[in-house]
Amino acid sequence: MRLIKLVIVFFLTFSISLGVATVIRGLIPEELTSGITLLPYESYTAIYRWPPRFVRIELRSSDKIIFQVYYTNHENHTIIEKYTDRGLFTINVRQRRLNYYILMQNTLNKSVNVNLYITFYRFEKDFAHLSIILNAFSISFAYVYLSIKRSNIESQD
Repeated sequence: MRLIKLVIVFFLTFSISLGVATVIRGLIPEELTSGITLLPYESYTAIYRWPPRFVRIELRSSDKIIFQVYYTNHENHTIIEKYTDRGLFTINVRQRRLNYYILMQNTLNKSVNVNLYITFYRFEKDFAHLSIILNAFSISFAYVYLSIKRSNIESQD
């Protein structure tokens, strides 16, 4: 019986802690900044593993480039493809385990300076779901445990 109480307290504490950490992390946006100079006809690809959150990408370049964001899941899935020199794009990242690629390609006969500002905001969906599931499991397990304990006490009387 003591082990069951310990398991219930552990799961409840862990799930509440995970929920609090998810909320705190979701309230504070994370930012990444990168800058690169693309030589004439050069392309550059950056690979990221993003958490399942909303991602805002701000592009600023000194001239027009081909800007593409895609991920692979046994085949390429293009999210954004633009020929532009600036832009603000929002992506809803759905899965944690995917590689996300940002391709920047200079099609001009001159160098182009490119700056990317990437911001992650809102809650990480997988941690929020896990926290809710663990909370429900812990509360249900505690309820079942208390019901069995109550029925044992009543049957002894």
